Amino acid sequence: MSSWGNEAAYIRRYLGSGALNTVAGFAVIFLLTWIGASPYAANVGGYLVGLLLGFFISKKLVFRSAGHFTTEGLSYLAAFLCCFALNLVVLRFALDRLGWHALAAQLLAAASYTGVMYLLTRHVVFRAGIARNHHRQNS
Repeated sequence: MSSWGNEAAYIRRYLGSGALNTVAGFAVIFLLTWIGASPYAANVGGYLVGLLLGFFISKKLVFRSAGHFTTEGLSYLAAFLCCFALNLVVLRFALDRLGWHALAAQLLAAASYTGVMYLLTRHVVFRAGIARNHHRQNS
Protein backbone atom coordinates (compact mmCIF):
# COMPACT_ATOMS: atom_id res chain seq x y z
CA MET A 1 0.00 0.00 0.00
CA SER A 2 1.28 3.50 -0.80
CA SER A 3 2.23 5.90 1.95
CA TRP A 4 -0.93 7.90 1.12
CA GLY A 5 -2.96 4.71 1.39
CA ASN A 6 -1.39 3.92 4.75
CA GLU A 7 -2.04 7.43 6.02
CA ALA A 8 -5.63 7.33 4.80
CA ALA A 9 -6.14 4.02 6.63
CA TYR A 10 -4.76 5.51 9.85
CA ILE A 11 -6.99 8.56 9.50
CA ARG A 12 -10.10 6.45 8.80
CA ARG A 13 -9.43 4.24 11.83
CA TYR A 14 -8.59 7.27 13.97
CA LEU A 15 -11.81 9.03 13.00
CA GLY A 16 -13.88 5.88 13.49
CA SER A 17 -12.40 5.16 16.89
CA GLY A 18 -12.64 8.84 17.69
CA ALA A 19 -16.39 8.67 17.14
CA LEU A 20 -16.65 6.00 19.83
CA ASN A 21 -14.33 7.90 22.14
CA THR A 22 -16.22 11.14 21.49
CA VAL A 23 -19.56 9.56 22.34
CA ALA A 24 -18.13 8.21 25.60
CA GLY A 25 -16.39 11.48 26.50
CA PHE A 26 -19.31 13.73 25.64
CA ALA A 27 -21.72 11.42 27.46
CA VAL A 28 -19.66 12.10 30.58
CA ILE A 29 -19.43 15.84 29.80
CA PHE A 30 -23.18 16.15 29.21
CA LEU A 31 -24.03 14.07 32.27
CA LEU A 32 -21.77 16.15 34.50
CA THR A 33 -23.15 19.37 32.99
CA TRP A 34 -26.72 18.14 33.51
CA ILE A 35 -26.06 17.40 37.21
CA GLY A 36 -24.66 20.91 37.68
CA ALA A 37 -20.90 20.59 37.26
CA SER A 38 -19.08 23.60 35.82
CA PRO A 39 -18.09 23.43 32.14
CA TYR A 40 -14.47 22.98 33.24
CA ALA A 41 -15.18 20.12 35.64
CA ALA A 42 -17.37 18.43 33.04
CA ASN A 43 -14.63 18.81 30.46
CA VAL A 44 -12.03 17.23 32.77
CA GLY A 45 -14.31 14.27 33.51
CA GLY A 46 -15.02 13.63 29.85
CA TYR A 47 -11.39 13.83 28.86
CA LEU A 48 -10.26 11.50 31.65
CA VAL A 49 -12.56 8.83 30.23
CA GLY A 50 -11.23 9.67 26.77
CA LEU A 51 -7.61 9.38 27.92
CA LEU A 52 -7.92 5.77 28.96
CA LEU A 53 -10.19 4.62 26.16
CA GLY A 54 -8.22 6.55 23.55
CA PHE A 55 -4.87 5.01 24.46
CA PHE A 56 -6.06 1.44 24.23
CA ILE A 57 -8.01 2.00 21.01
CA SER A 58 -5.15 3.93 19.39
CA LYS A 59 -2.47 1.41 20.33
CA LYS A 60 -4.38 -1.73 19.41
CA LEU A 61 -6.83 -0.74 16.67
CA VAL A 62 -5.83 2.54 15.05
CA PHE A 63 -2.04 2.34 14.76
CA ARG A 64 -1.64 -1.37 15.61
CA SER A 65 1.57 -0.52 17.37
CA ALA A 66 4.04 -3.17 18.46
CA GLY A 67 5.82 -0.67 20.70
CA HIS A 68 6.49 -0.97 24.42
CA PHE A 69 3.29 -0.47 26.42
CA THR A 70 4.79 1.67 29.19
CA THR A 71 6.88 3.87 26.88
CA GLU A 72 3.95 4.52 24.59
CA GLY A 73 1.63 4.97 27.54
CA LEU A 74 3.83 7.70 29.02
CA SER A 75 4.24 9.35 25.61
CA TYR A 76 0.49 9.19 25.09
CA LEU A 77 -0.06 10.80 28.50
CA ALA A 78 2.34 13.63 27.59
CA ALA A 79 0.59 14.16 24.24
CA PHE A 80 -2.77 14.06 25.99
CA LEU A 81 -1.67 16.69 28.53
CA CYS A 82 -0.44 19.01 25.76
CA CYS A 83 -3.65 18.59 23.79
CA PHE A 84 -5.80 18.91 26.88
CA ALA A 85 -4.04 22.18 27.77
CA LEU A 86 -4.81 23.40 24.25
CA ASN A 87 -8.39 22.21 24.73
CA LEU A 88 -8.77 24.26 27.91
CA VAL A 89 -7.29 27.37 26.28
CA VAL A 90 -9.72 27.06 23.37
CA LEU A 91 -12.61 26.36 25.77
CA ARG A 92 -11.81 29.45 27.83
CA PHE A 93 -11.42 31.58 24.70
CA ALA A 94 -14.76 30.41 23.32
CA LEU A 95 -16.55 30.93 26.65
CA ASP A 96 -14.95 34.17 27.83
CA ARG A 97 -13.91 35.99 24.64
CA LEU A 98 -16.48 34.76 22.14
CA GLY A 99 -19.32 34.37 24.64
CA TRP A 100 -20.37 31.01 23.23
CA HIS A 101 -22.78 28.63 24.92
CA ALA A 102 -20.92 26.01 27.00
CA LEU A 103 -21.77 23.06 24.73
CA ALA A 104 -20.76 24.90 21.53
CA ALA A 105 -17.50 25.89 23.21
CA GLN A 106 -16.94 22.23 24.17
CA LEU A 107 -17.29 21.22 20.51
CA LEU A 108 -14.71 23.78 19.35
CA ALA A 109 -12.33 22.73 22.11
CA ALA A 110 -12.78 19.06 21.17
CA ALA A 111 -12.01 19.77 17.51
CA SER A 112 -8.72 21.47 18.41
CA TYR A 113 -7.79 18.58 20.67
CA THR A 114 -8.62 15.95 18.03
CA GLY A 115 -6.53 17.40 15.22
CA VAL A 116 -3.41 17.97 17.28
CA MET A 117 -3.75 14.63 19.09
CA TYR A 118 -3.83 12.76 15.77
CA LEU A 119 -0.62 14.41 14.66
CA LEU A 120 1.13 13.65 17.95
CA THR A 121 -0.04 10.04 18.23
CA ARG A 122 0.73 9.24 14.60
CA HIS A 123 4.12 10.94 14.35
CA VAL A 124 5.45 10.83 17.93
CA VAL A 125 3.71 8.45 20.34
CA PHE A 126 3.28 5.34 18.17
CA ARG A 127 5.89 6.08 15.48
CA ALA A 128 8.45 3.52 16.68
CA GLY A 129 5.79 0.86 17.33
CA ILE A 130 4.29 1.40 13.88
CA ALA A 131 7.74 1.05 12.28
CA ARG A 132 8.46 -2.07 14.35
CA ASN A 133 5.12 -3.60 13.36
CA HIS A 134 5.68 -2.68 9.69
CA HIS A 135 9.17 -4.26 9.80
CA ARG A 136 7.77 -7.50 11.29
CA GLN A 137 5.09 -7.69 8.61
CA ASN A 138 7.63 -7.27 5.83
CA SER A 139 10.15 -9.77 7.24
